[in-house]
Amino acid sequence: MSGRTARRSLFVLLCASALAHAQVTFTGTTSDDAFLATGSPSNPGGTNLTALNFGKGGLLAVAPAASASGEFQTVLKFNLSGAANLFNASYDTGWTISGITIELASNFGTAGSQPDNSIFNPVSGGRFVIEWMADDDWVEGTGRPNSPTSDGVTYNSLSNLLAAAHEILSTNNYSPPGNNVHVTWPLPLKEGLEHDIAAGHAVSFRLYAADDQINYLFNSHNFGNGNEPLLHVTAVPLLKIRSGGFTNRFFHLVGFGATNTSFSVQASADLSTTNWQTLGTTIADDTGAIQFDDITATNQSQRFYRLAR
Repeated sequence: MSGRTARRSLFVLLCASALAHAQVTFTGTTSDDAFLATGSPSNPGGTNLTALNFGKGGLLAVAPAASASGEFQTVLKFNLSGAANLFNASYDTGWTISGITIELASNFGTAGSQPDNSIFNPVSGGRFVIEWMADDDWVEGTGRPNSPTSDGVTYNSLSNLLAAAHEILSTNNYSPPGNNVHVTWPLPLKEGLEHDIAAGHAVSFRLYAADDQINYLFNSHNFGNGNEPLLHVTAVPLLKIRSGGFTNRFFHLVGFGATNTSFSVQASADLSTTNWQTLGTTIADDTGAIQFDDITATNQSQRFYRLAR
């Protein structure tokens, strides 16, 4: 619900500013990412990799502790200052996030395929979790599978990251799609995640196994080859009434909101009350334009309007 004030004859309209873009999408890749490994007797890297960094590993991995090469988790960080700047420039009257997705792809996306480095498990389907983390104070590091380091995030440092707020966003089914095939995972609009984006902060995610079958491998930004992780954030303008006036004896209302979305048109004769009457519904078109004719706007000294979803 939203509005400004303008006068037309004996009616008062809650209105807004000029028409804006129906929606705008920001796409960015990770500024930091790394896989975190535990190791195992079958892992050529060793039985205990928990204190080692693999931030320049090229591939990112999700695998359960039951895997032959041990457990793998992945952390991703996206710098989203560009998203907030884009949306602020596009919508001077304000905006709201309408969708967020993560896009992942791999050179090794076929079931059973074994990456060149045997530190990783062969690819297989299963379930995995995407979690938002409030703590963005971690660095990728410079470690590689054949030359790990201790200068960045490690499996052992997870406990520090998870001491701050964190929230599961989704649990997903992964079926290996094939090499270089991009898969997009939608994320729910949760308060902490939305706040980070709106404030232009970095956003961090953790991916980990949700069953004993999954071995998900995907490219890092260091070895993207067109398959680097991508985060897509879409915003729409805040719901606004734009103008109004009498047309063919009816009061014609023009507004703007999310495309192809239904909105209620409500009216009241007195803003000091909460007695808003629903006049009807209307649907924003493909451009986000909202139009509604109030055929009841007769014999009244004033009327206020608002849109509601």
